[in-house]
This record gives sequence, C-alpha cells and structure tokens, in this order.
Amino acid sequence: MRKIWEKVDKKEEKIEVKENTSKGKDMKKISKSIIISLILGILFGLILLFIKLRFQLSEEETMRIYIFLSIAVLLISVIINLSYNFVYARKINALTPLLGEAKYDEYLEKITAIRDKVKSKHLRSIAELNRTAALTGKKEYGAAVEILKELEPRVKKMPSVEMVRRLNLCLNYFYLKEYKEAETLYKDSEALFGKYKENAFYKKNFSILDMFLDLCCYGKKEGVAERIQEARRMYPEKQLQEDFDYLEGLLEER
Repeated sequence: MRKIWEKVDKKEEKIEVKENTSKGKDMKKISKSIIISLILGILFGLILLFIKLRFQLSEEETMRIYIFLSIAVLLISVIINLSYNFVYARKINALTPLLGEAKYDEYLEKITAIRDKVKSKHLRSIAELNRTAALTGKKEYGAAVEILKELEPRVKKMPSVEMVRRLNLCLNYFYLKEYKEAETLYKDSEALFGKYKENAFYKKNFSILDMFLDLCCYGKKEGVAERIQEARRMYPEKQLQEDFDYLEGLLEER
C-alpha cells in the first residue's frame, strides 16, 4: 500500500509541475500578443497621423480613412488566419495514410513537428489528439490515455473533436483491459456518438468499438466472429487489421 501511495504522489506532483509550466507558457504568449498589439496600434496611429498631415485632411476625411483602413486590416487578418489554418489542416490530413499503413513512428515524428510549429490552439489540439492514434498503434496505451484526458478542457466545446477524443479514450481503455472505465465512458458518450456513428469516415471505428463493448462488457460472443470477418473485408487498412487480430484473440480466450 505504501508503494502505491508513493506512485500516486509522484504522479500528482508531475501533473502539477506540467500544469504550472503550461500556464507559464500561456502567460508568456499572452504578454507577447499584447506587446505586438500595442506596437501595431501605435504604428497604425502614426501612419494615420502622417496621412492626415501630409495631405492636410479634415477630421471627417481622416475618420473615413481610419474606418476604411480598419476594415481592410481586419479582412486581411481574417484571410491570413483562414489560409494559415487551411494549409496546416491539409498537412495534418495528408499524414492520415501513414496511420492506415501502420507507419506509426513516421506519423508520430511528423505530427509532433506540426504540433510544435503551428500557432493555432485549435490545430495544436487536433495534432495532439492525432498523436494518440499513433501511440495506440505503438501499444503505448497508458501514454495515449494520459494525453486524451489532458485534452478534455481544450476540445470539449468542439463536438466532432471531442467525439474523437472520447472514441480513442474508449478504445485505449479496452486495450488496457479497464473495461468498467470503457463502459462508463461509452454510456456517457452515447448521445454524442450517435451523431457520428453512420458517418462514413468514423463508421469503421465505431464498429470496432461496439465489438469490444459486446465482447468485453456484455459477454456477447454470438455473431462476433462473423462481424469481425465482415469488417476485415470492408476495412483492409493494416491499422484496422491489427484491431481485428486483437478482437479475435479476445474471442478465443472466452
């Protein structure tokens, strides 16, 4: 019992340090953003003052130019931000075939590089979420679970991303044989999962999850072997074939 408590204390200390470090980084980023905004604001004001004095504009004319420039700057900022997000979203999506081919180390290296480089919090969270798929493939289930739990406050307001987080977390619980946690999370997520179960992109993942649930939580063996074989034919990706192999192994144990 003493050893268990020591491990828990160390883990809590590690998490606290990680949270404090993360908060420190966030504060630095906020301070940097404020400084940049102030510099740009001063620069904008000086440019406007130069235009007013250079062309001897009235207050009304200056105000019109101010409004025009403000709208122009806003539109340019929006376009740049959308373009930036679009480019990196495509880079993230372009890596997906590596997962299907079970090239987990290569995927992990490239998605981690994107996560470290991208500025958008939204894209950084998605990249971090996608890293857990590679960790699961590498059978590093504990590491994947830790990341997936930490991601919750960052993605819970993005339904599709939160769905993927919960889906991945459920699967990792099953691999860790933490069946009670998997069942509890699944039941808590049924309403959210129901919105995406028939989505062509996620249907294969839900079919695997449902087979885990029936086999490990409900003890339903009948028809599972046939479902596995049917899924094998429908989804030939190497990554998914590994899941089917694991399910067949579980079925034989029961």
